[in-house]
Amino acid sequence: MLARVVILAAVVLVAVGALSGSGLLERLAPALTEAAAPEPAPAPARGPVVLEADGSGHYMADGSINGRPVRFVVDTGATRVALSAETARRIGLAVDKSAFTAATRTANGTVAAAPIRLAEVRIGGARIADVDALVLPEGALDVDLLGMSFLSRLGGFRVTGRQMVLSP
Repeated sequence: MLARVVILAAVVLVAVGALSGSGLLERLAPALTEAAAPEPAPAPARGPVVLEADGSGHYMADGSINGRPVRFVVDTGATRVALSAETARRIGLAVDKSAFTAATRTANGTVAAAPIRLAEVRIGGARIADVDALVLPEGALDVDLLGMSFLSRLGGFRVTGRQMVLSP
């Protein structure tokens, strides 16, 4: 597979060299750039995000970490965003076993956790960059928690009745 990629790259370089000498590349460049430019993704709404309490009174939030989908339980009692090792792996976060250097208290007792920084966490139109988080070891966390390292950086949040409103 690597050999094919190298051969393809070589062919492309030779073709570009030939085209640049003929002046054709300069004439085609604007059209190629326009054709290759992807459509920009629509910006998410910047308005408040309204979450409804589920049957057990928890607020679930569908969001993303670094563009990968994650479903959270909003937890104002969690100091940081907390991810299961399974979620971290699914969204492409590599956490070495030696990174589990922090102790954190959970409902099941104290466990080792790996402190990490997430490039971006997004819930609806609320986008926060450089969010401190913890990855908990295999089996230590059943749900991913949207903790205060995200919530405290919002414009605000409030609970009214069975609704939680997150303000970007």
